[in-house]
Amino acid sequence: MIDYRGNAYTPEEFERQFNPRANVTDSEAIQAERKRLSAEARTRIDGVLGVPYGDSDREVIDIFAPDREGGPTFIYFHGGYWRGGHARDGSFFAEPFVRAGASVFLPTYDLCPDVSVGEIVAQTLRAIAWIHANARSHGGDPDRLYIAGHSAGAHLCAMALADAWADDPATGGAIAGACLISGIYDLDPVRFISVNDLIRVTDADVEPLSPLRHPPRRPVPMILAAGGDESEEWRRQSHLYADVARAAGCTVAEIEVPGVHHWSILLPMRAPDHPITRALLRMMGLG
Repeated sequence: MIDYRGNAYTPEEFERQFNPRANVTDSEAIQAERKRLSAEARTRIDGVLGVPYGDSDREVIDIFAPDREGGPTFIYFHGGYWRGGHARDGSFFAEPFVRAGASVFLPTYDLCPDVSVGEIVAQTLRAIAWIHANARSHGGDPDRLYIAGHSAGAHLCAMALADAWADDPATGGAIAGACLISGIYDLDPVRFISVNDLIRVTDADVEPLSPLRHPPRRPVPMILAAGGDESEEWRRQSHLYADVARAAGCTVAEIEVPGVHHWSILLPMRAPDHPITRALLRMMGLG
């Protein structure tokens, strides 16, 4: 049995709790739909694709600017359990925010096992710093950065909120809010599931890379969302991190979307009246 925070699981059940792919049969179909919807979105919104922010081939950002300047800057980090995914497949996610007046930046990062989770966190910080320095060139306000991410992307956002950069006087506390969707905030359980064959998290990684142990540096408004059909432990991760964020002074809105799981929670967000999208637009002053 594997004991985790007061609950005991067989190895098979623990895999189901912490490996979202083990819970569904339609993940590949949903990924294909994301690609199709993203290709369609890129025909409707103006974008500059693959802008470098670092030295590796995957340290690039897709940028979508609105038809007016000076709006908020919105940064979205894709998921994939640090071992998959690409920002290009999230173009559909950008569309409602661009149309509302935000400049949208979608960074891509290197993947495990080519790099470690720690290096991906470092790339995340480089991407945010680059966007802060270049937002005005793409119509965005560098002093109103809103970060969001799904799954591993939510973890990366939480780590960014805990980094000293988020509290650096030179940036004026530019991160103004965050939306973390279906995130993993504790690396301890990752060591015991099959995906760790590629992620390669070690005992030494758990403390420095787990947001549950590193609260936000500044009290920012935050949305924490999860799907009602996700596993019990995955939903509990969001509740646990909500407690950490509130203890750090953050105002946290928790949203559980009924009838969707880890993979299907994003697709409906292309509608501006979706509860998470609507909450994000309000947070940015656009709704």
